[in-house]
Amino acid sequence: MDLTALIDAYRGPLVGLIRSWGAPWTDATEIAQDSLAEAWLRRETCRGDWRDADVFGRWLRGVALNQYRNWSRSQRRRQSRVISLPSDVLDGVPIPSPVDAEEHLAALRDAIERLPAKQRQVILMHYLEETSVKDVAVLLSVTPKTVEGRLYQARRTLHRWLKETSSTHFRTLLLCL
Repeated sequence: MDLTALIDAYRGPLVGLIRSWGAPWTDATEIAQDSLAEAWLRRETCRGDWRDADVFGRWLRGVALNQYRNWSRSQRRRQSRVISLPSDVLDGVPIPSPVDAEEHLAALRDAIERLPAKQRQVILMHYLEETSVKDVAVLLSVTPKTVEGRLYQARRTLHRWLKETSSTHFRTLLLCL
C-alpha cells in the first residue's frame, strides 16, 4: 500500500475519531495529517506487517492518540499563559507607542540574533515555532535535558542583556519567553 492509498483509506475515519476525542474540526484535520505523516515515516517500527490493514489501523490509532495528546497539552499550556486582569489594574500601565513597540521588538530580535547558535536555535524552535522540548530534542538529536539547559541559558543571557536596557516594556517582552 502506498502513501496515497493510506491517506485515502484512513483520513476520513481518522478525522472523525479525533473529533470524537474533542478536537475542533480544523485541528482534527491537522492532527490527522500529522498522524498519517508520522505513521508513514515510522512505518517500519510498526509491530507486525504494516501493510496489513488491521495491524496498521490499530497502530495508526495509537499514533493519532499520541498526536492528539500533544495537541491537547499544547492547548492547555497556551490557556495557562493567558492572564485575566481587572481593568483598573491596567489603568496605570503606560501604553507604548507603535514606534516604541517596533523599536523594542527590533532590539529583542537583535538580542536573539546575538545568542550563540545552539541557544538561538532552541529559542526559535521552542518559542517561535511552538515546538515541544521533546520534539526539539528529537530534531536536534540531543536529549530533552540538553534542550532545557540551552533554553535556560538563552533566557538567562537575554534577561541579562535586556536588564541593561532601561525600558520596562522591553523587559516585559522577555517575560513572554
